[in-house]
Amino acid sequence: MSSVLLCYTITKQLKEALEQVNDENRETTIQEVEALLEKRQSLVDTIKPPYTQEEQALGKQMNTWNQQIGRQLAQLRLEIKRDMNGLTKKKTSAQKYSNPYESLQYDGMFYDKKK
Repeated sequence: MSSVLLCYTITKQLKEALEQVNDENRETTIQEVEALLEKRQSLVDTIKPPYTQEEQALGKQMNTWNQQIGRQLAQLRLEIKRDMNGLTKKKTSAQKYSNPYESLQYDGMFYDKKK
């Protein structure tokens, strides 16, 4: 099997895996996506011209999928970042609730030294 066809099948698996991601299976999907990206990168390095008509058609399809994959990976990254920020906010609000006077600021305060 040619390396272009192998790269095509891995790209298709990558696209399908990213379409199936949700909150419950996000961790396993991320691991699967990382493995597929590593496999695909090793195959991309072995692809050399000249290409047949079929390989050119597969390459065009892979280019459109790569754009979709890039958008989906960016969206996944934003979701992870949003979850991490939400977790940080929950942690600080829980800490403020348990000790509300911890972070009081004393700006503008002075002491009068009358004797």
